[in-house]
Amino acid sequence: MLAFYKAAELEAALSISLCPNLETLLRKRVAQIMADGLGDFTHLLVVAADDTEAMIEEEVAFSPVVSDGIRFGQPNFSPHWDVLHNHGGWFEVTFCIGNGGWAVVLLIEDTVGGRFPELQAMCRAATD
Repeated sequence: MLAFYKAAELEAALSISLCPNLETLLRKRVAQIMADGLGDFTHLLVVAADDTEAMIEEEVAFSPVVSDGIRFGQPNFSPHWDVLHNHGGWFEVTFCIGNGGWAVVLLIEDTVGGRFPELQAMCRAATD
């Protein structure tokens, strides 16, 4: 997992060599965050296939597949993200935190056989 918190780290992320489609998405997203003046209010994670739910929870203090104590796939699950996009190979999920501009943005690799398949399944179900 790659994690970038605050403007300086987001800008530094642009110098990392990544696969072309992720690099394009990351550049686009960081440019948008900076243009909106939200660099110091954004925590961006690149979630790869070998990342786990525990790793995400450790980084952002919540699981993206749990909302109000209900897990994705259980009755009455209602996702708590604010925006979800399918970028073809990568999902982008944004969680706004409060009204002060804070956000957690997850760029999630869309793959089969990863260590957290529930996350990809949730994203696919929401974008199908």
